[in-house]
Amino acid sequence: MAESCNFSNPTDWCTSISDHSLEMVSTDQITVVEVPSDVGSVFAGKSRAPTAIKSAGLVSKLDRVGYTVDERNALPDGNIGWRLSSLGPNGVRSEEAAVAACHAVKQTIATSLHTQNSQSASPFQLILGGECLICPAVLSAFTHHSPSKRFGLLYIDADCDLSVPGEAGGTGNIAGMTLTHLTLRSGALDSMKSFSKPDGSGVVDSSSVVLFGLNSASPANKRDHLGYLFNENFRVITSNAVAKDPETRAKEALNWLEERVDYILLHLDVDVIDPGEYPLGNVPNWTGVGFAETMTSLRQFLKSPKVVGLIIAEVNPDHDPGLEMTGRLVQEVVEGLKERLGTN
Repeated sequence: MAESCNFSNPTDWCTSISDHSLEMVSTDQITVVEVPSDVGSVFAGKSRAPTAIKSAGLVSKLDRVGYTVDERNALPDGNIGWRLSSLGPNGVRSEEAAVAACHAVKQTIATSLHTQNSQSASPFQLILGGECLICPAVLSAFTHHSPSKRFGLLYIDADCDLSVPGEAGGTGNIAGMTLTHLTLRSGALDSMKSFSKPDGSGVVDSSSVVLFGLNSASPANKRDHLGYLFNENFRVITSNAVAKDPETRAKEALNWLEERVDYILLHLDVDVIDPGEYPLGNVPNWTGVGFAETMTSLRQFLKSPKVVGLIIAEVNPDHDPGLEMTGRLVQEVVEGLKERLGTN
């Protein structure tokens, strides 16, 4: 089937879908996508994360272990930085700018996958945020590229991000609504509904996502949010469980998801790591999960041949002036990706 896409217009997406079917993910090709944005967040700083991560040697380290790296910037006109904002009429802050950033991300991932179509395998996508709110856009690009395939998500995050616009006690920041927009549950913003599967449904549901490292004691995870997860049969592994046995819990989560989907996207929000040990996350969340436990889980996930990409989100380099913590994160990610090459 012929495909008709206009990549110059972020709101005009493929009107006729051809299935490029990611039959496999390249073992030695990586596309690094920068998303320097923190417009939908509580504090400033995350827009500088992609530069900080690259400054810690990400690309050169990937090259040394054997990867060919293609670099792309979803926001080539410059960072979309945090700004002082008030609540809009629908109870949301900076909606237009946040949604525009998501369109740019979807376009960049779609272009990367489209231009690689002549190759026998698509490159692994390594997306450097920025914000967790870009996750629906990334998955939407994948599902439009290969609509016959079922995609799943390992959502490594201390928060369930199930806020809705106008919610009592809510911040109004779209970053706190990420799972709402991934599932397109009741209350999702109309402006975020274009980040969907080709049939218009949410990019994940309770049968295709695992919430890994959720801090059930955090006040950000409201009782109503936790109740929704219970009632809709979501698979949740709490931060307490991860802290006690990260490898076993990671294998459990991965096995559950691999049985149900063709491909998996990893989303790592660094606030899953307890700030008492590793305060790199934008907003502190006292999870009790150490850096080593989190990286043990991440490297276990990266071993799966079904994993097609990794989003790193919520890194705030303002908390890391010497980039020591950022450097540790880069080293662990590179080591995990190196294991996918089968090298020593």
